Amino acid sequence: MTAVAVFFGGRSVEHEVSVITAQQVMAALPPSRFRVVPVYIAKDGAWHIGEQLRELARFNDINRLLQATQRVALLPVPGDIGRLVDASGGRGLLARARTMANFDVAMPLVHGSHGEDGTLQGLFELSDVAYTGCGVAAAALSMDKPLAKAAMRAAGLPVLPDIDVDREHWRAGKEAVCASVEAQLDYPVYVKPRGVGSSIGVSRAATRDQLSEALDLAMAYDVRALVEQSQENIVEINCAVLGRAGAVRVSVCEQPASSGMLSYSDKYLSKGAGKSAGMKGAQRVIPAPLPEALTRRIQDAAASAFAAIDAEGVARVDFLVRPDEAEFIVNEINTVPGSLSFYLWEQSGLPFGDLLGELVDLGLRRHAEKRATTFSIDTWLLSGSPPR
Repeated sequence: MTAVAVFFGGRSVEHEVSVITAQQVMAALPPSRFRVVPVYIAKDGAWHIGEQLRELARFNDINRLLQATQRVALLPVPGDIGRLVDASGGRGLLARARTMANFDVAMPLVHGSHGEDGTLQGLFELSDVAYTGCGVAAAALSMDKPLAKAAMRAAGLPVLPDIDVDREHWRAGKEAVCASVEAQLDYPVYVKPRGVGSSIGVSRAATRDQLSEALDLAMAYDVRALVEQSQENIVEINCAVLGRAGAVRVSVCEQPASSGMLSYSDKYLSKGAGKSAGMKGAQRVIPAPLPEALTRRIQDAAASAFAAIDAEGVARVDFLVRPDEAEFIVNEINTVPGSLSFYLWEQSGLPFGDLLGELVDLGLRRHAEKRATTFSIDTWLLSGSPPR
């Protein structure tokens, strides 16, 4: 039986979103094939394990929950399996600490910073453990909105032009920055933190005062922000992609039922079955009511966006579409989408448990390929012989 460590929570403004996604995933992992090891990363960055972490209701009293769990850490030392060791003593000699849990493959479900951005993936690489989803470079690229757009633009995909604003220049001359934006774009505009998801810190501005307030808000969540021209009379369309380079498949498309930009509440605070249902609980139309030819073009563009950043695992690509003109723009790609977009795959004929099985298989396959790669050689230039 394969032990899957599900990492969730994290030092991220999307912390609660991650908790919801992880609960859905842990409930759907087939118990006949997988043993789940929940690894909760608290808001202070401490790691915790314990079966209590599989109960969403326990998070209503987070202090009591954490008291019932075990503090652990992952050693960045290569081994045959992932080893979570006792970290209850703080930052002591963890190498001598006893092992509290082992796992075969990690499933990072931390949305946003310190998880989706490649940092957690880097730790897995140092520890030489298998993990699902994107590698370090693709994860980092996907979270940097302007860089991701540059990669898609280079691949020939239609993306919006944007203005990149950094916190230092903003604080040094707010009026000058606003004037520069106004010289290049017409109102209304959208202002977004450069590397934050779930619509957090995103604002629409139709005046200079609103633009200034929007940039202040965005800069609270990131050191850089981007400003884009608002697209009027459009519909949002999303499509998921699964696989790795040269072997991907696409899901059906969805159209969120809410008009305008989806807020954090629209996406995650909808209710289902008496509790938060995550992205599945948001109002949406599946499949999206689009002409067949336009749907195929959007699905092809989703696969191209996935390839443009060298993504792996599952991702959701979001589009801004004008159905009457049969035109669309790639808005962004999410490499750890809320709920892993399982509701799109279920509508495409792939049950949630099977989706998770494919993600684990992809991660194990990539890890096997890495282990077949040479990273060091026996020559020891400093002494003439390797250490014993």
